[in-house]
Amino acid sequence: MTDDLKDTRDDLSLRERVAAAAEVTRAHAEQVDAEGRFPAEAVAALKRYRLLAPEPVPGQGLWTAPQLVAVAHTLGRACASTGMIWAMHHGQMQAIARQQKINHAVREFLDTAWEAQPLVASLMSEVGAASPRESRAYCREEGDGSGTLVIDKNVSVSSYLQQADAGLLVARRSADDAVTEGALVLVHRDELTISQWREWQAMGMRGTGSGGGRVRARTHRDRILEESFGEASARVIMPLSNLGWAACWLGIAESAFVTAQNAFRRQQSRTAPDLLTAKTMRLGRASDTMDELTEQVRSIAAEYEALQGLASDAMVRRSNALRLTAAARANESVLDSFQVIGVDAYREPSASKWSLSRQIRDVLSARVMISEDRIRLGSGGLAQLPRASTLLDAID
Repeated sequence: MTDDLKDTRDDLSLRERVAAAAEVTRAHAEQVDAEGRFPAEAVAALKRYRLLAPEPVPGQGLWTAPQLVAVAHTLGRACASTGMIWAMHHGQMQAIARQQKINHAVREFLDTAWEAQPLVASLMSEVGAASPRESRAYCREEGDGSGTLVIDKNVSVSSYLQQADAGLLVARRSADDAVTEGALVLVHRDELTISQWREWQAMGMRGTGSGGGRVRARTHRDRILEESFGEASARVIMPLSNLGWAACWLGIAESAFVTAQNAFRRQQSRTAPDLLTAKTMRLGRASDTMDELTEQVRSIAAEYEALQGLASDAMVRRSNALRLTAAARANESVLDSFQVIGVDAYREPSASKWSLSRQIRDVLSARVMISEDRIRLGSGGLAQLPRASTLLDAID
């Protein structure tokens, strides 16, 4: 067991562990943003409180979708970079854990995850590919009969890869496979060689370290997951990632709203009546937006859990819609909070305790981290399938 896990209190409930990790996360959020650095203290706390991998209870060793969104929301409210790292990590971890058939090498990784608490990065995007579903990279097996694979990939974006303990890489099983026939390969960090790395210098989400570069993986064919990338993406990765991202963005909106609430209380006695009315309306609208988004996230998380791991085109489409809606509504809510506070929200944290500089920059990432047009195009294809109305369920 690593040193940073030795002092873990195993008697704490999940809620208590999340609260403790969020407290550490919040304490370092401004520094992480100001320095544009990885949230090392927050991730160490996630490891310490065993929030990177669930306890291996027989038949229950998976995070549920409602649990995933609850943690992503709590962390996103404390530090958006940490919340996003957690959500992206669990998109990968759940893809591994929810495989319908798991070989020995992957099972070994999962069996040690509770103790090791590995941080898993995504190595899915690729320079020149239209989407992660297309991959020029392929597994090249060495001719010595050892089963050793070498994979070269020019990754366009991979968050926190430099600090990750493992990665989930998309590549074709062989050079003869079509570019759309990607497989998922589990690689440990010490099996990766990274070169020509492009550092992450962005307006917001500065702690995610979402750079890119060339990677070479030298691993074993037993690390190829049984389920294809296309299957795992539709069944696990995209629905759970969309839910986690939406919950994180909601957390950003709530962080801004609490600051706006506190500022509004101080403004009431010295603000002109007409301006106070306008601010009151904006505060109410921000609150309504978060209520609506909360219900959408909760509802779709419950729907996903009810599927019990089965693939569903409708769920992919609905989670895509949630991702688009959450990106837009979280932005709107933060802007309303921004208007309630006024010019003090526009200042940096060093100049104003009412600053929303970090929140407004972080929430902007929601609209650009994945092309919204590409998501709409994918959902448009799914929308051509037969559609059933769930409203009829009430009269069965």
